[in-house]
Amino acid sequence: MEKRFFTYVVLGLFSWAIIGTVMAGYYFVQRDMYQREYNEIAKQLTNISLKVDFVLNYGNGTRIWKNDTLLPLGSTAFNATIHIARDVGYQDFGGELGILVTSIDGVSQNDTHGWFYWIWDKENTMWLSMPYSCAKYILHEGDLIAITYAGYSPWPEGPM
Repeated sequence: MEKRFFTYVVLGLFSWAIIGTVMAGYYFVQRDMYQREYNEIAKQLTNISLKVDFVLNYGNGTRIWKNDTLLPLGSTAFNATIHIARDVGYQDFGGELGILVTSIDGVSQNDTHGWFYWIWDKENTMWLSMPYSCAKYILHEGDLIAITYAGYSPWPEGPM
């Protein structure tokens, strides 16, 4: 009886080891397959999107950085703002004037302050204030954009 019990225990452990090894091999192959599929999709995604870095400065010391933000090709600084901020108010003047951002996350423009957008010029290592609507600036791979709430007087010299 004791020998039979020992035989069953050994057979049970042996079966358990074989089943565990088969299952581990199966899940390893599945993980490898899904990793390859993920890498292929990620590579395709980089062909139809661009990465930009974004800083949202509320003018009171609060800054939110969003680095390596994926956006579709052809996105504008306005598209990036809508993608990053929770609530964006704007007025569309149409034509050449384009869109003016009037509020972000409850912080609204007024008689003394408003929202400005800036693009980092890597070549000259300086912030550029663009002379046109943020909806007209088409983003490029690796752009650094800043949206800043600042006073009109004196005119801000940069987003930080």
